[in-house]
Amino acid sequence: MNSLPQHFVYRQDVIDFLTVSVQVCRFLEKIAEEDKRESVDKLTCLLPMLYLKTRMLDKPEQELDDYVETFCTEDQYEEVRGAVSTLLGTDDTYLEVPVEEGRYGDLPETRFISEQLADIYQELFDLAANYQTQETAVMNDAILACLEAFEMHWGQKLLSVLRALDVLRNDPEFNSED
Repeated sequence: MNSLPQHFVYRQDVIDFLTVSVQVCRFLEKIAEEDKRESVDKLTCLLPMLYLKTRMLDKPEQELDDYVETFCTEDQYEEVRGAVSTLLGTDDTYLEVPVEEGRYGDLPETRFISEQLADIYQELFDLAANYQTQETAVMNDAILACLEAFEMHWGQKLLSVLRALDVLRNDPEFNSED
C-alpha cells in the first residue's frame, strides 16, 4: 500500500482543503464559459465547502524564515475579476455593512462579487502554486500563510460574497431572467 509521508502537509484534512481550493480556482478560471444561474448555483455549493474545509484545519508551525512566494499575477487576478463581473453584469454589486474591530459600521458600502472572488482566488492560487514546488517546508508555510490570510480577510470576504450570491440565487427576478 502506498502511503504519504507523515508530515502536516500530507494529512487528509489538508489534502481535502487543497482539493476544494483547486476546484474553486479552476471554476473561477473557466467561469466565462458558464451560464450565469448555473455559476451562482455552483458557487453557493463550493464556497461553503471551502469555508468548512478551511475552518477544520489547524495552523502548522512555520518552518522557513522567508515569506512564501506569490504566484498570481495582476493579469490573472484581473482575468478572473473581469470574467465574473461580465458574467454577473449589474448583479455584481451588493451592499455590505463593514465590520471593524468587532462592531458594525454605520453605513453600508458597495462591494463587488467579482472583486471578492478574485481576492479569494489569488490566495488559493498562490497556495496551489506553492504546493506544486513539492518542497514540504514551502507547502507547510503556504498553508500557514493561507490560513492567516483567511483569518485576516478572505474568510470574511467568502462569507460576505456567499450571502450576496445566496440573495441573488433566491431572487425571483434573477430566476425568471431569460
